[in-house]
Amino acid sequence: MRSVLFVFTLFCGSFLSASGYNSGKIPALQSLNSLGAAPETVAAPVPAPAAPARVELSGEALFQALHAAAPKRDVSYGEAKAYMYSKADNVICNGAPGIITFYSRICVNGSSANGNDYPERTDLNGDGVVDSFINAEHIWPQSYFKSSLPMVSDLFNLGPTFSTPNSRRGNIRFSMVAKPDYSTSCGSKRGKEGFEPCDPTKGNVARSVLYFVLAYHDRSIRQGMDYNEFWVKQVPMFLEWNRLDPPDAAERLRNDLVEQFQGNRNPFIDNPALADR
Repeated sequence: MRSVLFVFTLFCGSFLSASGYNSGKIPALQSLNSLGAAPETVAAPVPAPAAPARVELSGEALFQALHAAAPKRDVSYGEAKAYMYSKADNVICNGAPGIITFYSRICVNGSSANGNDYPERTDLNGDGVVDSFINAEHIWPQSYFKSSLPMVSDLFNLGPTFSTPNSRRGNIRFSMVAKPDYSTSCGSKRGKEGFEPCDPTKGNVARSVLYFVLAYHDRSIRQGMDYNEFWVKQVPMFLEWNRLDPPDAAERLRNDLVEQFQGNRNPFIDNPALADR
């Protein structure tokens, strides 16, 4: 399965540099970029070092190289949420610090590390409910891994969300929805097919799910789920969402901020072309 989804070939030096993906962030690849230098004390002319041999990684080998770079520092869920509210997802909106909610794209101003300090006040997202707080959405639902660490506190799997969209999504799969029974003003909706995030969030969702499988495929992340319906059948859709909604400046900055906190990056934000390749 992984070999099918992530089959692509990389040239260790030139491709990663040209694509903007820093191979220094992939410990498994670091040694492939090393070249010996000629000693300065040698008087006779010394031939220039030979160009490094072309190194091709594809399929399982590349998947495992990226997987090796995925582990994050141990942080608690409480610490992760506090950082999400006050730093990772706190931007300037409406001219002041605030959070743009994940499924509603609504700015709620504030700088607190507590989601209870971000009330909706009026029905800003048009879903018929006035939410009194923002909570943490687990994009890969935490019920499927029993809220276990390190998955539960991984910020690449968390998004700040009004409580009603969060509960309406629950742990159902992502899908395209034709006839919604619930929606927000930005276009997120739920129906019999599943839950569809609005267009400005589709790529974020795709890169989060792709990262989660890359990082935790060897963990117990399928408890009580239909893995084929939730993930396998949806892969073409996630790839399309990743193409249609590439990382913007805010998502790239968030990647940097998350790295500062938990010590790793989402490679699909650094180089979204990895998904199709």
